[in-house]
Amino acid sequence: MRQTLRRSALAAALSLVAATAGAQTQQQKDWCYKDGFSDDQTIAGCAAVIKSGTLAGNELAVAYYNRGIGYQNKSDYDSAMKDYDQALKLRPGYSSAYNNRGNVYTSLGQRERAIQDYDLAIKNLPTMPEPYNNRGNAYRHLGQLDRALTDLDQAIVLRPAYMTAFENRGHVQFDRKDYDKAILDYSQAIKLAPNRTDNYYDRGRSYSAKRDWDRAIPDFDQAIRLKPDYTNAYIERGIARRNKGLYDEAIADYSKAIELQPDSVAAWNNRGNAYRYKKQYDLAIEDFNQALKLDPNYSLALRNRAYARESKGDMPGAIRDLDETVRINPKDAEAWSSVCWDRATTGKMERALADCNAGLRVSPDHVELLDSRGFTQLRLQLYDAAIADYDAVLKVRPDKAASLYGRGLAKRAAGNAADGDADIAAATMIKSDIAADFKSWGVTP
Repeated sequence: MRQTLRRSALAAALSLVAATAGAQTQQQKDWCYKDGFSDDQTIAGCAAVIKSGTLAGNELAVAYYNRGIGYQNKSDYDSAMKDYDQALKLRPGYSSAYNNRGNVYTSLGQRERAIQDYDLAIKNLPTMPEPYNNRGNAYRHLGQLDRALTDLDQAIVLRPAYMTAFENRGHVQFDRKDYDKAILDYSQAIKLAPNRTDNYYDRGRSYSAKRDWDRAIPDFDQAIRLKPDYTNAYIERGIARRNKGLYDEAIADYSKAIELQPDSVAAWNNRGNAYRYKKQYDLAIEDFNQALKLDPNYSLALRNRAYARESKGDMPGAIRDLDETVRINPKDAEAWSSVCWDRATTGKMERALADCNAGLRVSPDHVELLDSRGFTQLRLQLYDAAIADYDAVLKVRPDKAASLYGRGLAKRAAGNAADGDADIAAATMIKSDIAADFKSWGVTP
């Protein structure tokens, strides 16, 4: 969150205007220089002050600056920019104007240019915390997280109770996947502003990232209490509830999100997933269809619809969805693994191997892809290659029964019966019906 500095009051200028001006009223001066008035009143009041011709230099700069804030708050960025430019022409070291003009550039998506203004604000007044906060926020959106963290640390040094800086530093820590530190920052922001909804939401997301659903859900509860129409909080609480196995409660959350925002692709997709976990596959597919109607390129809904179709035994439909998924998102390693697996279990071995290889070029260490390719190579009687893939899986997941069993079969077929039998026995100890699984996939000892 950016911090725009407030309007500047100017007692000396006010007394000068009162003594000499005739083209402006006291009310117009109050509108320009005092808090508590609407943006339209601020703009009108400052326009009258500027037009009066009674101010110059720093005093006139303040009027342009205050009017710029009014325009900025109304998202009239061209007018705001012109006023900040004029304020800076009249008062070249005006740090607050540099800061606010930087925020205008940020709103226009010109973050590199915004940083230049924040630099100048800091150069002219290095003890002002807002430009550090705003520059840190800009660096974060540019992916320069170390620089962002340094600036936000400094903003907090300068103002230890700076809620916005704690919030923004929490965002940086979240992006760095340091969720414990993110939680600490959001907690401090909550302490400083207990009624700010977003900090509960963001702390809840941090707990969810740690799979600490029991702490995430109360934060989403509080966000919803403070803002009952908070669509994303319903979606995130639904995700947490689904992960706890509370499928009906999750569906209720997603349904509320859909009621609030019928075009929310995420809500439709997630409700479809909850129905899928409940094995209500037709309802799941209906929701995935709606998500894809809203956004035909939403590859996650395509992948999830493929899983629902797999569960219904519609393998051709599942493979079509997965092919489309990787066409839209070629970096989706999970989809590559799934389409490789589906083709391997339905006898399309050469194409399955090509799919697994494509996925492993994207994600060379993906365990499920390696397992799927191991299985494919087992069926192709490429036993040494299958053993190598299963070895790679078991190095990371030594208790993965399918990889142990598959490696055992490959070792047996390669002439190493003793080691193969040992792997098969170990796999059976982990999953007693693993042989039945392989039989259903078309492979028997």
